[in-house]
Amino acid sequence: MIPKNGASNVVTQAPKRVSIAHIESGLGLLWAQFNHANSDEQAVVMRACMSNLIIYCDTPKEAEVISQEIAPIVDIHPARILLLVGNANPSAGPLEASIAIYYTALDDGWQVCGERIDVISTPAAADRLPSVARSLLVGDLPTTLWWASQRPPPTAGDVFFQLAELANQIIYDNVGWLNPAQGVAAMTRWVAAQENTRIVHNLAWRRFAGWRKLISQVLDPQATPGALHALHTIEIAHGPHALPMTWLLAGWLASQLKWQSVDGKRLSNSELVWRFRNNNQDIKIQVKRLPKGNPLIYHLMFDWGKPEQAGRICFERLDNERIGIVEALSTVPPRAFTAHVPERSTLVSAQLAQRNRDKIFENALKASNAMTAVFQQ
Repeated sequence: MIPKNGASNVVTQAPKRVSIAHIESGLGLLWAQFNHANSDEQAVVMRACMSNLIIYCDTPKEAEVISQEIAPIVDIHPARILLLVGNANPSAGPLEASIAIYYTALDDGWQVCGERIDVISTPAAADRLPSVARSLLVGDLPTTLWWASQRPPPTAGDVFFQLAELANQIIYDNVGWLNPAQGVAAMTRWVAAQENTRIVHNLAWRRFAGWRKLISQVLDPQATPGALHALHTIEIAHGPHALPMTWLLAGWLASQLKWQSVDGKRLSNSELVWRFRNNNQDIKIQVKRLPKGNPLIYHLMFDWGKPEQAGRICFERLDNERIGIVEALSTVPPRAFTAHVPERSTLVSAQLAQRNRDKIFENALKASNAMTAVFQQ
């Protein structure tokens, strides 16, 4: 038995190679063998499955990282996992499959909480992956597609569109996109075209949930009167690969506060600026990429001061657990707030249980798209 994650009680055995045609029978045999080896008069073996989770990635390297995240996911949300790799090098033929089960101890026995099916393909055979996935879904259960590729989903072509047709929910992550403007524009158009047919979720939305909560509390009119009305400058500093997430944060502010995009420009390879208008007030958002760090937001400053009266608050990430108010750059008392950086598996697990569209997120996407259109002029 191989522990998959220190924070999870879920374990598994080494995957077993099978032919595509024998995946279902192979899983049945694994289940029967486990049941026979572990059930007795005092213990039972229970099989649990709440949904299908299709995970698509481009390379074996991406799949290796995801493999370490499956155990904590099925620990919280038992599922049949289909891990598809579209740019691999199978040892025999264009497609290759392997199977495994995940299980955890219960008070009175064992629970099989995950069935995992890996299917890897050559680039030429990647268009066959959706049909393979379709035949392996557990009927009458909701299906989620986790698009784990670093390519923005709509730009990947037919493989994404066909997999999306199988799913009730699409999960993606815009951290690491090589062309953020293209990716944001393409994804926003695709989400708008869904017309309430699917739930779409960006992991970045949950990743900066702590920032959204903090901003809402500190700049609430009852806590800081007049700040939002007089706000004129926002400064954001982020780590490498976090521009799309920062973009979404700016879109959330614009959509919630009813700002209209005016213009934007790139100042350098690491800096850009957007300008908005709220009634007769101009708001400028300056964004800077730090030379090193994780894909996180590290610095966020709001300035609503006037020549006759200072008004400013500056937040900085202190570590992976806390965000603090910088006393020297703020006109409010220094404080520290809890803001844990969650693991990706935690974000995915939390979203699997969701079955409603998030209109606030979708409005933030629309505002982000408006910012993209202005920026590309």
